[in-house]
Amino acid sequence: MSVPHYTFDTDAGGKPQLSDIVAQEKSATIALDALVRSEQLMRALSGDSADFSNGLTLLLPTNDAFERLDSIPDDLDLVMKKHFIPRAITPQEMEKGVTVFSYERLATLRFTSVQGKVFVQADKGAPTDVRGSGVQAGSGTYFLVDRLFV
Repeated sequence: MSVPHYTFDTDAGGKPQLSDIVAQEKSATIALDALVRSEQLMRALSGDSADFSNGLTLLLPTNDAFERLDSIPDDLDLVMKKHFIPRAITPQEMEKGVTVFSYERLATLRFTSVQGKVFVQADKGAPTDVRGSGVQAGSGTYFLVDRLFV
């Protein structure tokens, strides 16, 4: 099976897409490597997927998230889909405790807020903090998380 090749155009005119912005995130290079192997997820990041017509919120796992595991999951594409939310979620919604489904309803993501800090829990997994107020691009917004939703 050939791996699709993507060129990131970080100097393009207009608002950059998530694919361009995520390519520059130094703390998430392992996730980027996983994403470029999935044509479906790269289309979403590039704003070229009808599945994300209501927006895209990406909970981008950091390199630390991968390094906490004993081994990389076999079906990394499936794991990464759990980090994609097929609608725009604002930091305010997260703080209020919104619950949403990940892409293809692979996980239920519950947001909570404690003393101004936002956490997300995938299904019955351990909660992890949602870092930052979100990096916006033409195709959506991403937030960093230090846990993989396996």
